[in-house]
Amino acid sequence: MAEVAPAPASRRARKKERTRREIYSAAMQLFAERGFDEVTLEQICEAADVARGTFFLHFPSKSALLFEFHREMAGEFAASAGPPGESAVEELGRLVDHLGRGWLERAPVMTAMLRDFLATPESLLHAEEHETDLRELIEDIVRRGQERGELRRGVPPRLAAAVFLSTSLAILSGAVYEPGEVEPAEIRAQFLEVLLRGLVEPESHPMTRATTRAATRA
Repeated sequence: MAEVAPAPASRRARKKERTRREIYSAAMQLFAERGFDEVTLEQICEAADVARGTFFLHFPSKSALLFEFHREMAGEFAASAGPPGESAVEELGRLVDHLGRGWLERAPVMTAMLRDFLATPESLLHAEEHETDLRELIEDIVRRGQERGELRRGVPPRLAAAVFLSTSLAILSGAVYEPGEVEPAEIRAQFLEVLLRGLVEPESHPMTRATTRAATRA
């Protein structure tokens, strides 16, 4: 069956998208020049040439611009092509690398933004409804991996995406590692190890099998 092409976005939707991108671009430029904490909403609105009310139509707070960073990262990754025959595990590793590079390029700004985001209730509530692009990208990778038998079936892709995102945010916020404590390559390896293998020892270990059965019954 031929796939049906998605309907083109309306003029209003395109204008809304353009305004959101202009706000984000103006804000990130100011953050790079002055630092996240030193930039006010009024300065962002002036730089983007929008009213304060327009800003709040798109973002509930300054730190909620983190959503747009995730959308940008998800869009760039979706547009990139992996090597032929790439497995879901390899694709997840490539996504970790892509997000890490994007974060490190703006590390001081992103760390301050994330710190403020985690302390802002309205941003957290907004994320539950609007943080979809990156989550859906991860869900699609997991779903494909399950269909090909590369990843364990029975784990909801949305749960896998939630684990991926919450773990990565914990690491990036500094809640897991002290600065300079662990090399980036080792952080990547540990993250993927926990994400893909969890905390359970190999199934060949009899103690692991008993513990797993007990945990399942609990």
